[in-house]
Amino acid sequence: MSSDKPRLTHDDYTVAWICPLVVEQTAAIVMLDSEHERLPQPPSDHNVYTLGSINGHNVVIAGLHTPGNNPAAVVATQMRNTFPQLRFGVLVGIGGGVPTKSEQGDIHLGHVVVSQPVGEHSGVIQYDHGKAQVGQFRHTGYLAPPPAVLLNAAREMDIRRAIAPEDPVLNHLLRINTGLKRLRIYKFPGVEQDRLFKADYVHRDPNASCRKCGCESDFIVDRHADDSDNYSDDEDSISDQAEQLVVHRGTIAAGELVIRHGQLRDELAKQYGILCFEMEAAGALADFPCLVIRGIADYSDSHKNDRWHGYAAAAAAAYARELFFHMPVDEVKQVKIAEHDVDQMIHQVEGLAQDNQYNKICEWLSPPDPSVNLSKALKERHIGTGSWFIQSPQFGEWISGTRQNLWLHGIPGCGKTVLSATTIEHLTQQLKPTHDVLYYFFDFNDVDKQSCDNLIRSLISQLYSRCENSRKELDKLCLSCNNGRQQPSYESLVTTFLRIVRVEEIRIVLDALDECRARPDLFLLMESLANSGCSVLATSRKEEDVESEIRRWMHQDNIIPIQNGAVDEDIRAYVHARLQYDRGFERWRSRPQVQEEIETELMRKADGMFRWATCQLDILEKCPNLPKLRESLRSLPKTLEETYGRILANIDEIYRDYAIRILQFLTYSERPLTIEEVVDALVVDPDGDIPFDPEDRMPEPRDIMRICPSLITLVVRTEEDYLEYDDPKYVTVLQLAHFSVQQYLVSTRIAATFPVNMAEVDAKATITRRRPAHELTIQFPLSTVEIEEVKKEAYAVWGDLFDPKQWWTKGLFQLPLASPLYYISLSEVDVDAQGGRGNKETVEILLDNGADAASLEGHRDIVEILLDHGADANTASFKADANAQEGVYGTALQAASFEGHRDIVKILLDKYGTALQMLLNSGADANAQGGEYGTAFQAASFKGHRDIMEMLLDSGAEINAKGGEYGTTLQAASAKGLK
Repeated sequence: MSSDKPRLTHDDYTVAWICPLVVEQTAAIVMLDSEHERLPQPPSDHNVYTLGSINGHNVVIAGLHTPGNNPAAVVATQMRNTFPQLRFGVLVGIGGGVPTKSEQGDIHLGHVVVSQPVGEHSGVIQYDHGKAQVGQFRHTGYLAPPPAVLLNAAREMDIRRAIAPEDPVLNHLLRINTGLKRLRIYKFPGVEQDRLFKADYVHRDPNASCRKCGCESDFIVDRHADDSDNYSDDEDSISDQAEQLVVHRGTIAAGELVIRHGQLRDELAKQYGILCFEMEAAGALADFPCLVIRGIADYSDSHKNDRWHGYAAAAAAAYARELFFHMPVDEVKQVKIAEHDVDQMIHQVEGLAQDNQYNKICEWLSPPDPSVNLSKALKERHIGTGSWFIQSPQFGEWISGTRQNLWLHGIPGCGKTVLSATTIEHLTQQLKPTHDVLYYFFDFNDVDKQSCDNLIRSLISQLYSRCENSRKELDKLCLSCNNGRQQPSYESLVTTFLRIVRVEEIRIVLDALDECRARPDLFLLMESLANSGCSVLATSRKEEDVESEIRRWMHQDNIIPIQNGAVDEDIRAYVHARLQYDRGFERWRSRPQVQEEIETELMRKADGMFRWATCQLDILEKCPNLPKLRESLRSLPKTLEETYGRILANIDEIYRDYAIRILQFLTYSERPLTIEEVVDALVVDPDGDIPFDPEDRMPEPRDIMRICPSLITLVVRTEEDYLEYDDPKYVTVLQLAHFSVQQYLVSTRIAATFPVNMAEVDAKATITRRRPAHELTIQFPLSTVEIEEVKKEAYAVWGDLFDPKQWWTKGLFQLPLASPLYYISLSEVDVDAQGGRGNKETVEILLDNGADAASLEGHRDIVEILLDHGADANTASFKADANAQEGVYGTALQAASFEGHRDIVKILLDKYGTALQMLLNSGADANAQGGEYGTAFQAASFKGHRDIMEMLLDSGAEINAKGGEYGTTLQAASAKGLK
């Protein structure tokens, strides 16, 4: 490469060379004939370019700051903006090979794979394989083909190399002086380092090489034992690298994640004819034609290592260099530029940057998705439902702004949620573009939708996506939280949101206030929204605390009862439609007088209860003849609870055990359950020889709806693990049909018609026995690494069921999983309910190291059990340790101090005698270091618990002790603005 650096213009460069990794960029630069002087770049272009030429072609080399489709798209777009005459690109680097045969023989490490159009596609297919497990591959499309000049050059190059006495590509490889220490990584590693393990043989330790972790040579594939007659020269193609570099042409798969499973690799290769997997092409090729060139660095399995990276990158770069000797310069310049002018490119760059920032904000806040509730409610709505409210003067005044706030209240089952959904749909269709509609559904079925913290996270995320003016404030907050590495406090989110809505025209719809678990915070937030000038429409039952709080600041004229008369018209239309069109009532279509009889009797007793009418129709459609129908009409239940009681009493005895399990799981699981999870739970037998046999599952999962008719429902929702992708995965969730169903199931009145103990402690005991038994049906023996994974999965089950709402279990803030005892101690269960021992008994059995969690939630009796085992605290590794460092709060004492549980602190410090005696007996140390707040005294100081601080001081706490996030007690108190 020449040392002179001529200076050209941006318009002189016609070919883009994109290479993600440093090892690839180094090889690319060495392949230049000469390097050119750098040129200025616009402020929006943050790429680092190397400019040069090869055989008269002016080339721009650019790397990626991180591998992946999205970074490649940004780099390609910015390159084309800065260098407007770029005609096409080459994506050059390493990839994961498929150990299959092409026309050139077996694919081996160090070979090169080049994309080639095959049949209907361009040579590169785009895919999304989620977590890269077997069976989860999803082909999502084909990408733009490379221009003819590139394809012709590759074809001519194949021909010329075949007849040439020396391989020019190998000559280009010699440009890299592997004798230099810093360039030794590009040296050919040797045939003996090319090892392919059987597809089903998994690498034992991801943090160690095959040699160090003991991968057995018996599982290495002998690739020359089979078909030796047909490929007698194949061994020469891999051992004699001095003669010719082997190049394969065919299909390359480009996705967002690395394939690390041999069986998945082979399954996909067979299905789509794939020769290689990589991560960048899908982003760059979306609208910029490229040829993809990949040196094979591994076999796309779990036995990955870096040994072949250098040579594979050099081989790909050498092949790319040779291409330029088979492309006439004039023909390249005549290639038509893609139909994007400079303005469009700039907008595209800005759009990509905004999308990236929005995705970052969503990942940071992790808001729940209220559109699931909206879709479900709209699906249940009958045409015309809610028109009485949409056409009312009160609603018209609320839209126009002359009436700021509205609260609609009604009896259980009167259709409040469907009315909220109707309102939201109307607003999105009718409001001016300058007005934004935000909404949220509190949901008894989903613990993530019962807190004010998640309410404000959802509202502010919606606002960020819809209102450009709002983004500056939230971006500023994100930056103040260590650029999204720390979670914002609830107070900071509220302050930021209120600051934004004061200058925006915002309409907010909040449904089911009575299903919120943090009502005091909710009432304060709603009052703050009202004071900020924001327009809020809310719905709920007319419960005493809701009504009294809202009446403090909302004018009487803005409080609207949902009258039975208005709702009855909606109910009548719904009943009439079901009688006319539901298949269950087909038998009465020819007898309109019977249909009228059903409608009349239901309307006479509905009394404004939409839910009641729905349940009765579900029952009546099963009546086979007129006598049975009239008998049912004469004995219609009067209330919803009586309705539910009859439904439970009528469940077939054969399915009663299934019904109990379903209702226990749906009532007490802390997160929504997929239909597959519940179907599996039905066939789990913890006491059986085989706890879980997949063959016992229901062949058709939706048959589960027949077991508890009218009490459960199916909802399609987005699975949160896949939200980062453009095409998220959808799952079917089974849940209780209505809030009134849950309230009935947890009440004492259920015993009259369904004599099964549905108390929380008993239900959760069933869950904890059946769920882990299903999760841990595995094949033995296991390696040490696999045993740790099984333990992790088992502990995750407990955390998932009993502690899913804690922010520290999500995203960037995930801490190591604690023991089952930690989570059972943390769960909010009344351990004395109905005389059952429940969690308390479980604590005694599982006693491990859960003092931290028990103290945090204030479970005095559990703490006493833990301390009763304190005699062995320092002699047995599985006994409770009052000073054990576990969880975000560090120790039990710190957790109790943080939450202000005075009685728990007293137990820890003063059980069975004086504080000093307690410190000696149970080991609790007032100055123990650890956790986010350093010491118990700092934790109490941060929360402002003065009485706890006094108790700790009396027990020897050091006021000037240093540690934790805030350093000292004074700094912790100052951080909260305490005096």
